[in-house]
Amino acid sequence: MKRWFRTGIQLAPLILPLLGVGLGIIGYLLNHYVPREYEFKAWVGVILILIINGILLGQVLKSLALNATMDPLTGLGNKGLFYYFLKYQIQKCKKGTQLKEPNYLFSLAMIDIDNFKALNDTYGHLAGDSVLKNIARIFERNVRSSDAIIRWGGEEFAIVLPGTEDEGALVFLERIREIIANYNFGPEVQSQKVTVSVGVVSSRNLEHIKDENEIIDDIVQRADQALYHAKKTKNCVVGYELILKSDQS
Repeated sequence: MKRWFRTGIQLAPLILPLLGVGLGIIGYLLNHYVPREYEFKAWVGVILILIINGILLGQVLKSLALNATMDPLTGLGNKGLFYYFLKYQIQKCKKGTQLKEPNYLFSLAMIDIDNFKALNDTYGHLAGDSVLKNIARIFERNVRSSDAIIRWGGEEFAIVLPGTEDEGALVFLERIREIIANYNFGPEVQSQKVTVSVGVVSSRNLEHIKDENEIIDDIVQRADQALYHAKKTKNCVVGYELILKSDQS
């Protein structure tokens, strides 16, 4: 199966050229060997076949695109989508800074399920998967259409919040934390309470950095630091700015 799939991917660039060659051959055959009274019907049949092939090819390309950017378990975006979306937000942020546009900043939240390994060990990996999918649905029901929800890996998630600074992001993530803490995750985990820890950082003061990859590394590292502090207490939201203030005092 894997060998067949790899072969299909390798031959994908040849699909459209081969269709063009095939269409040319069909046209030649129709013009030279099909009686005139049947030629129109034959061309209609060819066009219908091409339309069907186009629809099928579109579905294949759509499936490949989704598989390349989505986490198969939760249906959320994966790291590939995260980096693409974050680069886009950084470009908007830089442009907004230059033009002095409002709401050009964005925030990043890193979210970790507390004690997830113990939950897996106690109730099994299927129960753990159920918790991951339920939390993904909670995120989807509560974010804006402009936000990007990412399954970072394991029990970690990330949410990119365009046009949102520290204060708004902290309020939003605190509401998400409360929803998860009060959610009934069902018989799979015997309705055990599940909580999350959240680290939040804004893109403020990063606009001066020219290299986009450096900004990405910096903002992810800051969000991780905030998450690290949140994990010390668990079931809480910690902003990176709060860490800076505590370090300075």
